[in-house]
Amino acid sequence: MRDPMDRYYTPDPLAEACVRVLFRRLVTRRWQFGEPCCGGGAFGRAAQRVLPQVDVFGCDIDPAADPGFELDRCRVEDWRGEPRLEVLATNPPYRDIYACIDEMRALQRYHGALRLGLLLRATTIEQVMCSDDPPSEIHVTRQRAKWGGEGGASYSNSDTCGIAFMVWELGPGIKSGTTIEGMPDWRPRGRSHPVAIQ
Repeated sequence: MRDPMDRYYTPDPLAEACVRVLFRRLVTRRWQFGEPCCGGGAFGRAAQRVLPQVDVFGCDIDPAADPGFELDRCRVEDWRGEPRLEVLATNPPYRDIYACIDEMRALQRYHGALRLGLLLRATTIEQVMCSDDPPSEIHVTRQRAKWGGEGGASYSNSDTCGIAFMVWELGPGIKSGTTIEGMPDWRPRGRSHPVAIQ
């Protein structure tokens, strides 16, 4: 059974790994970061941890959403206020994912955001790559996520599909083609018994 509002909150370590990938080619300065469909705000909080000088804003239609940063209660297509957002990232609703990707790209173009990062199911890679608007980067993780938080924890404790973080760039001089890379492990991989290192 799916959550009626399609809420599957992103684990904080995964959001932080995605944000590190998103900002790795950007110079360090004060950025205006937006998290559409923010829910619990994992990407916004991750941006604050990675770049403490970042300004974070979010939007969501869920009345229970409480990300811990400035929130507009609106749909993505209506999120047009100030300030202009320079970097965007989210785990979007998967219900109609291709329409959602189009909405996120329209938001990116509206704001002139340099980079847009979307955490998507790995099953979308083929269709997104064959579209007229493929991402410039795809980062695939070998680790699977368990979705939790409001909605997700009570509706799905076994939705552990493969995931990919896809990045679309905006601006002059963007190279054609998509690079595909592995994402560093974002949660500890361990053994049940500690091993002494000598």
